[in-house]
Formats: sequence, C-alpha cells, structure tokens
Amino acid sequence: MFREKIQRLWKSKKLLLIVLAISNLLVFYWLYGFHPNNDTDSFILTIKFFRGLDTPYVDPIRYLNPFYPLLAGKVLYFLSPAQALISLNIVFYFIIIVTTFSLILRVYKNQTIAFIATLLVIPHYALIRYALTQVQDMGGYFWFVLTLYAVWRWWERKQSPWLYLGSIAVAFGMLTKESGSMGALFAGMLFLFDKVPAKEKVVYFTKFSIFPLLVLFVNQMRGHDLQFNSFDLLKYSWTYYGAENYTFIRWLGVNTTTYNVIWVAFFIGLYYFIKNFKQLSREIKLFQLAIIPSSLTYFIWPVFIARTVVISAWFILPMAAYGLYAICQRYPRAHSAAVGYVLVAICTPYLLQGALGYVHVFSIIDNCHIKPSCIWQTFYKKRMTL
Repeated sequence: MFREKIQRLWKSKKLLLIVLAISNLLVFYWLYGFHPNNDTDSFILTIKFFRGLDTPYVDPIRYLNPFYPLLAGKVLYFLSPAQALISLNIVFYFIIIVTTFSLILRVYKNQTIAFIATLLVIPHYALIRYALTQVQDMGGYFWFVLTLYAVWRWWERKQSPWLYLGSIAVAFGMLTKESGSMGALFAGMLFLFDKVPAKEKVVYFTKFSIFPLLVLFVNQMRGHDLQFNSFDLLKYSWTYYGAENYTFIRWLGVNTTTYNVIWVAFFIGLYYFIKNFKQLSREIKLFQLAIIPSSLTYFIWPVFIARTVVISAWFILPMAAYGLYAICQRYPRAHSAAVGYVLVAICTPYLLQGALGYVHVFSIIDNCHIKPSCIWQTFYKKRMTL
C-alpha cells in the first residue's frame, strides 16, 4: 500500500509542480535573493513589537494585520524577523501551488489545463516582483486561494465543514492582507447561483459570515484604541495617491507587465469559452463567472500595482490554460508552438524584472519619454542599488 502511494506520488503532476516551484525559488534566490521591499521595514518593526522589543514606531495597519507578526513573534521566535517573513512566504508559496492545481483540476476535470494554469502561477510576475520578497503579500494570496478551494469543495457536496473552512480562511485573510479576504465575494456568488430556496441561501451566508464578522468586531475594538481602522487607510490612500495613480495608462501598464504574454492565451481562451459556452460543463462556467467579482477587487485600491492586480490571476490563468488546450485540440500541430509559448511565459517575468526593476513599463513613457539616459538613471541604475 505504501509503495503504491509512493509510485502514484512519483507520477503525480503535483510532485512535478513542487519540483518546478523549488527550481523557481532557487533561480529567484540566485538572481535577487529574498531581499527587502518597499514595505519591509514596517513589517520588521511590527514583528519586533510582538516579540516585546522596543520599536520606534508601529504602523497601525500592520498592527491590525497581526497574523504574520504573531507567527513570527511567538512561533518562529528563533529566527530573525526577516528570516521569519521569508520562511512563511515559502511555506505559503508551496501550498498555493498545490491548492491551485487541485482547485483547477476539480473545476475543469482536466489535468493538462490544471497543470498549465498552475505552471503559470509558479514564476508569476507579481510573485517575482513582490510576494517572494520580505513582505506579507504571499499570506494574503494563500488565504484567498484556500477560500476558493474550500468554498468550491463545499459547493460540490454541500458539506458544512468546507464552508466553515472557507469562513475561517476569510477571517485569517482579514488578519493578514486585504487580498486574503476577497474570496468572500466568490462564496457570495456561489450562494447567489445555487439553485436552492432563498431561506437556504440565508443559512449559507449566516454560517459563512460567523468568523469574518467576529474578526471584524475584534479588529474594530483593537483599532478603536489606535483611533484607526482599515477604512481610514483606504481613505488616506485615495486622498494622497488616487489622483496620480488611478489612471488608465497606469492600469494598462500594470496589467501589461503583470500578465505580459499570458494575455495572448487568455484572449484565445476567452474566445473558445464564449464559442463553446453551451458545451462547457456547469462547473467551468460557474467558476469562471463566480470568480469575476473577486478578480476585480483591485479596483478598490487607489494604486494600480502588480501585487494587487494579481488577485485576478485565478480568473485569467485558468482561462489562458483552457485557450492553449482548446487550440491544441483544434490544431494538433500546434502542440510544439504551445510548449514554446509556455516556456516563453515562464521566462518573461524574469526578463521583465531584470529590465524594468520596480516600475511598470508605462512609467517610462510618463517620466522619461523614452530617453535612454533617463531610463538608465531612473530605473535600471536605481534597481541595482535596491
């Protein structure tokens, strides 16, 4: 029995994805290291605060997102704050990979589509640029994906434990990063589309809301002591950053770099999704439609940036994988081209990061007007000093 399990694991695409994820981490570490990012100082100070150390300042929003600081301060106390951040991110990274594959496989019932979609997550631009550095974003993505998976498992057989797990994931997501709670909209869409009486939908919603409402209440009390809450952060951010950053050109630039060549496969997938809509299974149609509201939540934030835009990946990447699969089914000779395309999609995030550093492509147009000396001084040279 044990030998058979080992053999099945060896042949499993999950194992291959884990090996590829390890390889990606090694490449990332070799090229960039698990380096600090723009928010790292505030995360480090909050961890030190939760360890009882003297700190000059604790950012209120970090205090209200205590999941990482608590784990880093009370469980991973034997590591430095930076090492604790990196360790948690790596653990969540692997769980995201495995959970994404399992989720897409349950939706599409096709290992090739699930494998390609997950493969595109492994070196995704937003992970290379932000989530694998010393920040908490990976935790938010983890709770988001766990919510999607748990709620989908609940929808399949209406087993309450899965619904409660989704509820807990949203609650912990609220304590980690804003993105971690956005799976609640996916759950709400499944409740809405479910073919049951309205009373049962109310019961679903009530069960699912228990833990998020509890966290919301507790955090409201904690924020009262600071005279600060998440809505204050949103208001402040819109006031000081919205006018400059909430523009079409920045939205286009960020989406161009975040998904880069993947857009080609996505639009092919969207074409076949619409063309074959009547033939597609209810599961595929429901998933792709129900996840749209969660995928658009980055519009709430006043700054278009890859670390928020990536919330749409679990809508875009399965659709892109479906597009590649559909075109290979339609044109059998396209297999080699599809493999080459996926290899390009895997390498492109690193090429973009190496070329652009920590800006998006349309910033070059805004700030430098394609002047080579300006581009070098502002972007490349500055990146080398990070």
